[in-house]
Amino acid sequence: MRQERARQTRRALLHAAATEFDLRGYEGTSLARISRTAGVTLGALTFHFPSKAALADAVRSEGAALTGAAVPEAAGGGHRLDPGVGGLIELLTRLLDEEPSVRAAARLSWEQPESAGNWHATWRPELRDRLARERSAVPADIAPVLDEVDLETLAHCLVAGSVALRRGIVPLGGAGPAAPEEVRRRLRRLWQHAAATNPNRPSAPNI
Repeated sequence: MRQERARQTRRALLHAAATEFDLRGYEGTSLARISRTAGVTLGALTFHFPSKAALADAVRSEGAALTGAAVPEAAGGGHRLDPGVGGLIELLTRLLDEEPSVRAAARLSWEQPESAGNWHATWRPELRDRLARERSAVPADIAPVLDEVDLETLAHCLVAGSVALRRGIVPLGGAGPAAPEEVRRRLRRLWQHAAATNPNRPSAPNI
């Protein structure tokens, strides 16, 4: 019974910390606020997590674990998302929309890129693999509009921008926060246009 209560308390603290880090960032979040959000005492919080840094590390780990588990699932043939880069972007934006720990892990990584457990490192190898597969499928005599570095940069920007669009930080068409499906639909279109090849532009000759 005591162990079960301890697990429940830890889960409540992780959820509360993810919510606070997501909304307020690392500097704007305090242990006192997290304990109030979780409905536990500050003493109970520090029993499980001795510092804010330790709690942030735990949230980062949880968000990375959720993302890492979802990425290979999306790459498998049984998942409804397409196995290309567009499917990965859709998966990541869906996780950011639905999972507080993923949003918190992403924000902590943006704020503290030098810290261990960077959220982007969880899915960057899969992104590069998908980019390489898509590029290898393009006939050699057709030049891509953007190179792989451009496309990788754009994919990161689309994923990060989905959070700003959902929160209304960047209004979509002058309106407030955009609906999740509308955000994903527009990001899907942007990616399709950016990843398109130009059949009228020949590739550069080998010298």
